[in-house]
Amino acid sequence: MTAITLPPPVDIDGNTKKAIIDGLKRVLARLQQASLIDPDLSYQDLIAHPQPLEHFITVFIARRDQCDDIVTAKDGQPVRDDDKMLVCNVSLNQIQQLLVRTCAKKVFEAEKTEQTVTETVTKKALFGLIKKTEQVEVTRIAADPIEERKVRELMRYIAYGWQLPLLEAYRQHLHYQQVMAIEEDVLALRTADAVATVGKFSPEILTKVKAAAGPDFVDILLNRPQAIAGVAVWNREMYEFYRKLLGDHAWDFFARDKSFFNVVAALDKANAKVYGEVLCYIAAENLEEIQRLNIDKAEVLVSSLRSAFGNKAPVVLGHPNLGKDILRKVVDNLLHMSQEKDKLMTSFALTCKAMVPTVMEWLAKQPRA
Repeated sequence: MTAITLPPPVDIDGNTKKAIIDGLKRVLARLQQASLIDPDLSYQDLIAHPQPLEHFITVFIARRDQCDDIVTAKDGQPVRDDDKMLVCNVSLNQIQQLLVRTCAKKVFEAEKTEQTVTETVTKKALFGLIKKTEQVEVTRIAADPIEERKVRELMRYIAYGWQLPLLEAYRQHLHYQQVMAIEEDVLALRTADAVATVGKFSPEILTKVKAAAGPDFVDILLNRPQAIAGVAVWNREMYEFYRKLLGDHAWDFFARDKSFFNVVAALDKANAKVYGEVLCYIAAENLEEIQRLNIDKAEVLVSSLRSAFGNKAPVVLGHPNLGKDILRKVVDNLLHMSQEKDKLMTSFALTCKAMVPTVMEWLAKQPRA
């Protein structure tokens, strides 16, 4: 996926700012009159709190026809394209950016806490003729300088209403160096959980994975941020191999536990191709059992199991007890077979289909993996 873009920057003079605020207040009043927005919500409260602002943006988008006489394009027509220039010389997307950034600034500034510092104070005594210097403790409202740098960097990438519920997650889970590593790709994080997941990785890991994945980095953040952990394990050659082999399922593979990759590391590329998408869900214990087979017999077993269990294959092969309870005997049996591969494929496909009822009964009795 291509990088997510921000609206073009806007330089607002005093007259434009006044026109925007006046227009916003009129839109707010119109939506309140239509009982679509809380009638007690003031403009100042709107721009200071993420939830009402997100609701306001959502309602306006859904019911913009209510405000066609207020929000007009330069050609005097109703506005349906959010990038179209308005009579006030900005677009709706730029106005949204201004609103969201204003709210974000207020939210982040509210996180400033009291700090006690020691200052040198000069006092006068004896009718002001004698000056006395002493150290006193003073309590001030202040913010962490590193946190302030993070906020300044984040503000470059805040522009959309859907980011409003993420402001607290940005504050809580990301630090300055991580934001610097992710840069504009922070826009690919669409949920608080995704932000929290990325927040677990060091800036060095994020930088390494971004370089290895290239344009795929945005897809990783959009789909499975946890895949960062797996991409960091492999060199660029092996990353590209598994990405090509698994397609969009690659993110499920790379999101797996590091211990699983220790087992996968024993596979050469030819063997890995035999498993394909199965690598996205097979338990490490089951993969180890099948690895006892040569490549041809492994292909026979994997193909037969996938065919027999169909859409149940992930839950069956993903259960760690399958190996010792069932798969071990199947592999032992296959090890001693000497048929040609084609004949073996035909006979073992029937064997695996016959196993299905027994395996499903066994699975129903197993504790959740």
